[in-house]
Amino acid sequence: MFNLSSIPEDELLSSAELRLYRHQIDEAIADAISDDQALHRINVYEVLKAPRTGQLITQLLDTRLVRHNASRWESFDVSPAVLRWTRERLPNYGLAVEVLHLNQTPRHQGRHVRISRSLHQEPGEDWEQLRPLLVTFGH
Repeated sequence: MFNLSSIPEDELLSSAELRLYRHQIDEAIADAISDDQALHRINVYEVLKAPRTGQLITQLLDTRLVRHNASRWESFDVSPAVLRWTRERLPNYGLAVEVLHLNQTPRHQGRHVRISRSLHQEPGEDWEQLRPLLVTFGH
């Protein structure tokens, strides 16, 4: 969940993006898997109701197919949710991110999208530089 209280009341937001960092899959590059197997889908949802055990009520905000062979930032349009939270003052229950590994063997599954601080931090990784960001645009 992102704290939106620092946005001034008189600020008029026009859009918002969720930026997530993802790591390439080294094994996928080494195995030279085919193009149709080198993809995963990242879905970003708004959580509409307070989460209950094992159940999230969500609404899809943005989705993207990404290739496994690059480490980079991905941006997702979360404007509808952020505008509801700020303009309409609706409750902010957060965002949910789902990563679907398309046509992928279990050995290639792992930690490729940084959503939260990981217990399995790689050497040289700096959480402060790789953590998810909510970027708002306004005037």
